[in-house]
Amino acid sequence: MKWTVKGILSGALIIVSLLMSSLAVAQRSITLEEVRQLAIHQNNNVKAAEQNIQVAEAQKHQADASGKFTLDGAVTGFYFGKPLNTILPEYGVSPALNFNQPIYSGGKNQLGRKVAALTVNIQTERKALTTSDVLYNTEVTYWQVVSAKEQIKLAEQSHRQLTALVTDINNQYTAGLTYKNDLLRARVQQNQNELNLRQANDALTVAMLNLAQLTGLGDSIEFVVSDSINGTFDSLQTSDLTVRAQSLRSEIRIQEKTLESARLQERIYKGDLLPSVSLGISGVSAFGKQGINPENSSNSMASYYGLVTVNVPIFAWGKRSEKVKEQQFRIQSQEHLLRESREIISVQVQQSVLQVNQSARRVKLAELSLLQAEENLRLSKDRLQAGTIVGKDVLEAQTIWQQAYSSVIESKVGYRIAEANLKRTLGEH
Repeated sequence: MKWTVKGILSGALIIVSLLMSSLAVAQRSITLEEVRQLAIHQNNNVKAAEQNIQVAEAQKHQADASGKFTLDGAVTGFYFGKPLNTILPEYGVSPALNFNQPIYSGGKNQLGRKVAALTVNIQTERKALTTSDVLYNTEVTYWQVVSAKEQIKLAEQSHRQLTALVTDINNQYTAGLTYKNDLLRARVQQNQNELNLRQANDALTVAMLNLAQLTGLGDSIEFVVSDSINGTFDSLQTSDLTVRAQSLRSEIRIQEKTLESARLQERIYKGDLLPSVSLGISGVSAFGKQGINPENSSNSMASYYGLVTVNVPIFAWGKRSEKVKEQQFRIQSQEHLLRESREIISVQVQQSVLQVNQSARRVKLAELSLLQAEENLRLSKDRLQAGTIVGKDVLEAQTIWQQAYSSVIESKVGYRIAEANLKRTLGEH
């Protein structure tokens, strides 16, 4: 069989096309919402926060059991040598059953259960806060992937334009219509564009690895994001966002519940100043050598006894009262921190809104600059063909166009990131 160069090239193109098609099928197209859901269910930080809730739940179950009766059993075996075995049974075994019921403890058991329940709520809010941060970082990384994709498209388009421009300038140089320096400038710009393309590809790989880590996909980058930088980029007309944020932000709810828990802890410390009462009943028995029962000298015995214990705090050098004072100071500190957080959130909301509106203005200005740069580049190419300008002028127009295009990408991605930050600031993640 005789192979021709044309046949070999055609076969190679078919093989490359099939490989690219199989790669496209293997890669999963993923949306922003899918990325968010993956982060919620698979991110390690979110999973750790969920386990902390389980810890708090277990502690709550322990606190719920406080104040309830306890029942314990014990078995003791004994053997007495001389001379004790002359007055005591020489050997035996003694099973026992102990019942204990706290009657009054200054309300500490009930308060402890409330504190444990608040701890569960606090950990739940901490998970919400962790999830909000993870979702924000996920959205930022997602849009960084989109940005890198757009920068690659820009570099590829610039490559095509520069290739055509180098050809035109080379033809003019051959005809003696321009300088060799212009041709060299064009080739230098071609080389710089190749470097930009490689950097954009590297940035895409890094962003996809970061996105995979945040979403629990490990180091797999067998996916493509489906979004682009198209869409609406409007300014915001907002009102009452600060009040809304303070009602939604997990940080505020965490501090409110922490303050409530601190106040309950103060009451627990005050309970240490009050008496406590408990009831204990124990059943005892013994089996062993004859004579173990002092009543009839038999080899078995069974009995019981009850105890009522009243513990009254009398004197501890002021240790208990100082604990109460310490907790009161902690409460005051928490109140100041809560007020500070409310003020900070108010500032954050206003800053986030300003960032979104500034980003919207940047998008409009960048798009206008791109339109002007495109027209300038078109006119420069026409003038180069007419011989009224040299290649240097077209290269400058090409650079201005590329910078304007890049600014559009950066401003639109910046707007999406500002939107994500506003959602986090409002507590809507």
